[in-house]
Amino acid sequence: MAQDDYDYPEDEFDVLGNDRTPAAVHRAPRPWWRVWGPLIAVVILAPIVAYGLVQLGTGGDTEPEPVATSTEQPAETEAPPEGEESTAPTEEESTPVEEETTPVEPEAPPIDRGVEVRVLNGANVSGLAGRVGETVTADGWTTVVPGNYTSAQPEVSTIFYNNADLLDEATALGELLGIGPVVELADVPTITVVLRPDFQE
Repeated sequence: MAQDDYDYPEDEFDVLGNDRTPAAVHRAPRPWWRVWGPLIAVVILAPIVAYGLVQLGTGGDTEPEPVATSTEQPAETEAPPEGEESTAPTEEESTPVEEETTPVEPEAPPIDRGVEVRVLNGANVSGLAGRVGETVTADGWTTVVPGNYTSAQPEVSTIFYNNADLLDEATALGELLGIGPVVELADVPTITVVLRPDFQE
């Protein structure tokens, strides 16, 4: 308001007011969070808000849709014209059939029942060697010689054979007579059966 438009007489307050001049205003420095806070909020919150809006727009369904698989059957091979043979291999020709082979075990050599077999009575039982010899002959052995045995060894009934070639024959006699020990001994002729008191007819 201009002084000329003022209708009231000047008083002491007006005089004080005329002497006043504008004074400078000093403000305290603003804290850092007030300066950088809005910028940080925009940088961090803007992507979050945008992501939330996208999720709301898509209904939250982020899984990819399943890819449709083709159910079409492979085209059948066209049949060759009449009078021409097909060169395509058939199922039987294209797939070799493996033949099942059963391993064949080698046959054991036949028992030679023509070798000489001596049956010796060391059990002090009368006629024992003769009876056992008859049992061996009945099994097909053709050369059976009974006799007596006076040595103290062996203590149990034993079958001795002269060499490794007679092992099968000695084993067969052991199974026939129920005698377990079968021993190779070069001093005996061919096969010798020694009967001791443990032998059971």
